[in-house]
Amino acid sequence: MKFMALFAAIAALFGCTPKEPQILDGPGMVYQDSDYRTPYANVFDFDHYDGQPMFAVAFLGYGDRMDFRHTYVEGIFKELGDVAIEQIGHIDYDGDEWYLIVPRYNEDVDITNLDTGEVHTIYNGEAFTVKCNLSDLHSNIEISTELNLSGHKFSPQIGGDGKLVPNPDVWDVTDYTVMDENLYDQKGE
Repeated sequence: MKFMALFAAIAALFGCTPKEPQILDGPGMVYQDSDYRTPYANVFDFDHYDGQPMFAVAFLGYGDRMDFRHTYVEGIFKELGDVAIEQIGHIDYDGDEWYLIVPRYNEDVDITNLDTGEVHTIYNGEAFTVKCNLSDLHSNIEISTELNLSGHKFSPQIGGDGKLVPNPDVWDVTDYTVMDENLYDQKGE
């Protein structure tokens, strides 16, 4: 106790006085989820979506052409500018299904090829596209992230109805309203 009193007295001499503890949930201390997201994730209205998805995912179509990828990415992220659009990475695995993956938070994401065990890492929650395949009713990739020691994993897949297979960690943004109306004609739908 004497030590603490001596320490406080010395600290006071140098202008170091203990401050009142701040209340974290008081007035003006509002949590803003968007502060923890990348500009890519903030394009989507995560704040008003029902649920807590960790990824926004769009099915871009089938094939070997990248033109519909460019059209979709440019349509969704046009407000971010050309530099941000050019920085969206692409990972090409065997297959012909194309997806846009946008992590909700600014954290690293691992993409694992389930056939080979190869892992690619996307840093800082950047958006990316991936071309993969459905084999034996399972995707050949797994997307995963670690958030506060709890991981979120999913494998992008298209169901018989042509839509993403539901997953609580995934928000299907294939038909997001920001899209350019001409995109669907270019995708062949």
